[in-house]
Amino acid sequence: MSGSELFVLECYDPTKEYHGQKQFDCGNQIINAFVAKSLRKQVRESLSRCFVLLDAGDNDRFIGFYTLSSFAILAPDLMAVKSSGLPSRVPCVRLIMLGVDKHYQGRGLGRRLMKSVFEKTLAVSERIGLYGLYLDADAQAVEFYIALGFVPLRTRDASRPTPMLMHIEAIRAATR
Repeated sequence: MSGSELFVLECYDPTKEYHGQKQFDCGNQIINAFVAKSLRKQVRESLSRCFVLLDAGDNDRFIGFYTLSSFAILAPDLMAVKSSGLPSRVPCVRLIMLGVDKHYQGRGLGRRLMKSVFEKTLAVSERIGLYGLYLDADAQAVEFYIALGFVPLRTRDASRPTPMLMHIEAIRAATR
């Protein structure tokens, strides 16, 4: 861990080698395996866009990231937030994964990454129709996302991720 606290957020470049990417550990084995084995390929194939948080005081160490893609939610899956008047498929941005290395957790970096997610989502919403931001939250992350303004789309079940949505107007209000 660095003492300088200089963090840089940049678009992930799949042709670049990131210091510490293979050793990244956010405490979630699925996310860790994705970062080590699949992230580069997924970005290279344009399946998602990734933004990476680097510790500039520690040789640009890979300490956090998030991935975004386009997505469509089936209207019946949105009954928790709106019961009618939606097309059969509702356009949104999907936050696929987000993680902060466990040595850097507790410093507000997850919130910093989410601020960037919100900014990117708003930028997309200015160019195309977009209902909101969708994600599937692991049981230990649900409260973090609720505190940010996300709404669970179904009853929580610790054995599987909880689908959640934040409407574009709530994102707009949260970034003012």
